[in-house]
Amino acid sequence: MTPAPACRVEELRLYCFRNYADETVALGPGLNVVSGPNAQGKTNLLEAIATAALTRSPRASSSAELLLWGADAALVTARVRRPDGPTTLELRLQRSGGLVKGAPEGRRRLVDVVVAQTDARAAAEMVRYRRVLDQRNALLRQVRLGQASPAPLPGFTQELARAAGIVLIARLRLVEALAPLAAAALREISDGREEVGLRYRAEGLEGPLPTTPEEAAARLVVALDGRHAEELARGVTVAGPHRDDVDILLDERPARAAASQGQQRSLVLACKLAEVRHLTALLGMAPVLLLDDVLSELDARRREHLLDALGAGTHLQTVLTTTDPDGLALRGDQIRHLGVTAGRVDAGATPPAVAEGGSAA
Repeated sequence: MTPAPACRVEELRLYCFRNYADETVALGPGLNVVSGPNAQGKTNLLEAIATAALTRSPRASSSAELLLWGADAALVTARVRRPDGPTTLELRLQRSGGLVKGAPEGRRRLVDVVVAQTDARAAAEMVRYRRVLDQRNALLRQVRLGQASPAPLPGFTQELARAAGIVLIARLRLVEALAPLAAAALREISDGREEVGLRYRAEGLEGPLPTTPEEAAARLVVALDGRHAEELARGVTVAGPHRDDVDILLDERPARAAASQGQQRSLVLACKLAEVRHLTALLGMAPVLLLDDVLSELDARRREHLLDALGAGTHLQTVLTTTDPDGLALRGDQIRHLGVTAGRVDAGATPPAVAEGGSAA
């Protein structure tokens, strides 16, 4: 089977970003292992790539947090190789500005990031939904305080529900597509001993999940009308995609309660591998995968299966951080080792076992 073309970051330049004063890093096309002690800048390297790609940080609530201490501006430049040719991503940050942080609930964010990359209509409706939600909540607060009439509320409800229906169905279809991919990935990582299930939960909608945007919109209007008094008392919108969730099940039980630390890490990895494989199949191009310290709570066998899965049937570029590269079963000739110390990157770093003549295979 011919691997799908891949998107790769060939070179990354960081200027006054986190603890990096001015650093240029070349990345290999396959597995890049970034090692070093804690608090040296490994995660910051991954964050820089993600921030350049998404135009917002997955970790910070404002751009001020991303700037080197004492600096008023920062620059992240990524030289990217895509199947259709090279391109450069450049992100400039100013201390006075701000990055828009995604929804606080991590499972919703996982879904929304993928939807936004693959469904232009749903991405636009997500923005519209958030804007109408803010306006509706502001009106509800004013009504609660006796500062406004509730007369405009039905109009806001209809507009909110229309956008919500499109967003909900896009999320639902994505979760349905990711579920079998995540199940397959967890079987690979766990030697077939564990099963994961993904289930979308539309908070506030009773009965089976809707199947069309129109049905979802109509049912949300009914749900909000039925909780009108509660909304007026609380001053917030009590149902809609901003309150939905994705249940993660481990062997048919809620993973939140049933999974150990190692199992939780495996579940997250399975979901990320599912996301990568879905995007590769849909776009015909493998994305860049960023994994921050994912090996620390995996036993040796799960580590080995994960490394196998990262290279299964694709030229996937992966940047993986670890505090201890010893004992990793690193195979193949597309592995690049990067050591990080106090915001400086050593591209010639190798695990001690390899440096001393031991085998990494």
